[in-house]
Amino acid sequence: MVKKLFASILFVGFATIVFGQDSLSRKNYYVGLQANQLIRQLFNFGGTNTAVNNPYLLTLSSNNPQTGRGSNFGWGYTYNQFNDGDAFTQRKTSINDFFFRVGFERKRSFGKKWIISTGMDAIIAREKNTTEVMQSGFKSKTVNQSNSWGLGPRVTLNYHVTEKILLGTEANYYFKATKSTIENSGIGTSTNKTTEKQKNFQLNVPAVLFVILKF
Repeated sequence: MVKKLFASILFVGFATIVFGQDSLSRKNYYVGLQANQLIRQLFNFGGTNTAVNNPYLLTLSSNNPQTGRGSNFGWGYTYNQFNDGDAFTQRKTSINDFFFRVGFERKRSFGKKWIISTGMDAIIAREKNTTEVMQSGFKSKTVNQSNSWGLGPRVTLNYHVTEKILLGTEANYYFKATKSTIENSGIGTSTNKTTEKQKNFQLNVPAVLFVILKF
């Protein structure tokens, strides 16, 4: 039942964008970019910043200006590679994470400056962390990988700085089903692989800040 609902949300989200009855000229588009890292570089809050667990760096929504109904997409991608260690041990780490969501929503205005939206999303994620260690001529490799899917409600709050520029934040409460694998290998040793499945509900509080352009 849950997987069927997940597939339905994916279909409805794509169908609203691709097969919507409204022409492009009759839709409002909102493109958001996560700005938390930029703000941390510009301002120092004494290390008291709330942790941001929202992985979606870019968002896009398309809404009917009369009804407020529309679709919402979110993307996030992280790639990082670094080397560390000492004179005896060398370590190379690669991080490769991808996050995507799609859903439907409805935007409502209240007052002259505020917009609130409520919606339902389907999410998928792929996270991979690879660590290679060279020690005393022996090399070992550990690969941590997880694949997730899920769905849940989302609430966003946007403020009009100007007619075309908004600041926004969001909270979501997603159910996630995750399959994780850990694979260890090394020279002269057999490969050891373990698998774990987990299901949980994850709450992301409104700590994220998006700078949004309206078209």
